[in-house]
Amino acid sequence: MAAQLRAGAPPGAAWAHALGSAVDGQVPDVDVLTAWTGARGQRSRAHAVVAGARVASETGAPLAEVLADLADAVAADAELAGDLEAALAGPRATARVLTLLPVVGLVVGTAMGAQPWRVLLDGGTGSALAVTGVLLVVAGRAWVAALVRRAGGP
Repeated sequence: MAAQLRAGAPPGAAWAHALGSAVDGQVPDVDVLTAWTGARGQRSRAHAVVAGARVASETGAPLAEVLADLADAVAADAELAGDLEAALAGPRATARVLTLLPVVGLVVGTAMGAQPWRVLLDGGTGSALAVTGVLLVVAGRAWVAALVRRAGGP
């Protein structure tokens, strides 16, 4: 879009060419942009493009530059999201491993002949420890999920 505007195309024609359908006036509708991207999560970005186009239209700012700046912001946003996912991959993997560790311990104990299931299901202290262990694993998973959710931000 920005390249067409820089080449001298009028905004309405450039929008029509970029979107594949006619645009009324200088600024496309948010619904048209959202439908064009084909993604529901892109609605806020479509709002930003429409707002930027309106500001450029009303103030006389060069639309090509406004759209180029918006494209840079979207690219930076996507890069940040990727960096955040990469940073949170370690804590998520650690939580999965720590959740499976007690099960692996029970399997190894059984393979060695220690009969951990009998101890855990005896109805006494072993059962109390089994319930405590399960509660701690569930609490740990909830805690890690809350930390990851908080670190992920809005």
